[in-house]
Parts: sequence; C-alpha cells; structure tokens
Amino acid sequence: MGAPGTPRREVVTGAPRASHRPARPVRVHAADPAADPLAVQALMRRQLRLGAMVFGVLAGGTGLLPLAFSALPDPAVRPGSALIVWAVLGVAVYPALVVLGRWYVVRAERVERDTAADLERS
Repeated sequence: MGAPGTPRREVVTGAPRASHRPARPVRVHAADPAADPLAVQALMRRQLRLGAMVFGVLAGGTGLLPLAFSALPDPAVRPGSALIVWAVLGVAVYPALVVLGRWYVVRAERVERDTAADLERS
C-alpha cells in the first residue's frame, strides 16, 4: 500500500464497448488445458512452422528488393529510376505486408480451431 496520508488511487474504466463481433475464445481441452501436452506441442510446432514460412516469404520478398533495384539504371543518368525505388518502398510494400499479415492471422486461428476441434473429438 501507499505511505500514510497519500490518497488512494482509484481505477477508472469506461463502459464496456460493444464490438461488431464478439471474441470467441478457443478451448484447448474441456477438463484441463495441460492434459494433453502432445497436442499443445503439436500446436506450437504448427504455429512455429507457419511463422517461419511467413518470415521466409517476408525476408525473401524484401531481401530481393536491393537486387532488383541494382538492375535499374543509375539515378544520375535516369532520374525516373529513383522514383521507382521510392514508389516500391513507400507504397507497394505496405499492402503486401497487410495481406501477408492478414493471411498469417487467418491461418493461425484456423490452426488453433483445428487443434481445439481435434481435442474435443478425442
């Protein structure tokens, strides 16, 4: 607690917000989530594999950009090539990141749902 004479801190929260879609918690196992360590380990392996695949696509896609940019003509000779580099880095990369991130989240949730469904059946 605080020192004597200091005012007590109050926790102030707003009214609960209604979201457009309620969150659905994923149950790993009805009785005990740690009851099946093999299923949890398999889920973690699948999630790690998915994350490594997305990282590989991201690193490969952005890692090849300098190689592609080196094939462009020299900006001193042709000023339009610098505009291409900035357009790719400043505009085209972000939609690709959003699509890749959305795909990852959808796949990760599907993996969790599949694991929960497998545990419910067993």
